[in-house]
Amino acid sequence: MARSSAIAAIRQFCLECQGASSRSVRSCPDGQCPLWAWRMAALPGESPLAPEAAEAADVARAALRAVRRQCMNCAGNRREVRACPARGSCPLWHCRFGVRPQTYKAVRRRFFAPKALRLF
Repeated sequence: MARSSAIAAIRQFCLECQGASSRSVRSCPDGQCPLWAWRMAALPGESPLAPEAAEAADVARAALRAVRRQCMNCAGNRREVRACPARGSCPLWHCRFGVRPQTYKAVRRRFFAPKALRLF
């Protein structure tokens, strides 16, 4: 599984949820799950989720939002999502903020970088 692919992480999460049975993932009855619509989503290079999907970036962004909703449902609030201890056991952990992991790292680096001192 590529670490940056939210769709691949969703597939892995659904497989773990359904006991590693792809047949159970296909017939999953939990329509209230934020990931339910994504459980059979296409990976890059395959046919897109919907034929009228504008761009792959929009599809990836929507998948990340679905991961964020799932993490909020699981943890309960933003603080708990941030402090989630399931790093090694949850396939969605690296996408839990609703952005690509590379984007999150870049923003965090920029936020904590030394600021230029301005003298008035």
